[in-house]
This record gives sequence, structure tokens and C-alpha cells, in this order.
Amino acid sequence: MTVTVLCPGPTASAFHHRTGMSDSKLVKSKNMMDAQTVAEIGYRGLMANKTTVIPGLQNRILAESVRFIPRDLLTKIVRTTQEVKE
Repeated sequence: MTVTVLCPGPTASAFHHRTGMSDSKLVKSKNMMDAQTVAEIGYRGLMANKTTVIPGLQNRILAESVRFIPRDLLTKIVRTTQEVKE
């Protein structure tokens, strides 16, 4: 049995629209992989028996860097990128 964790990071999909986040900085940056690419990378990782798959260099750097950023600062960064300014 193989278990693979897919950590996709921000992914271009209808999710952001449905959750009312279409106007957030994260979505407006347009710096996201499309869902099909994320799924293909995840599938290849599963077939290669990888435990963890993080698609894209930017997502990998982000995932690794959170260990070195104080939690209070990290919370502010995430809030800033996901908030929708009205």
C-alpha cells in the first residue's frame, strides 16, 4: 500500500470564486498552477511511490520556509494574501 500526500499550494480552479476569494491578492497575482497540471504531477508522484508531492519550485520553497518564519508573522502574511479588500 502506498500513501502519497499532495500539497498543491494555490491552484487555479473554481474554488476561489465559490469561496468569494476571487478578488484576493493571491488570486489576482495569477501565480498559480492549473488544476490539471497539479493533478498530473500528483499522479506521477503517486506512481513513483513518493510520500510527499509539492508541485512547483515556488510551492516547495514556500512549504519549506514556513519552518523558519515566526508563526505570528506567517499568520499575517497568509491573512494579507487571502483577504478580500472591500
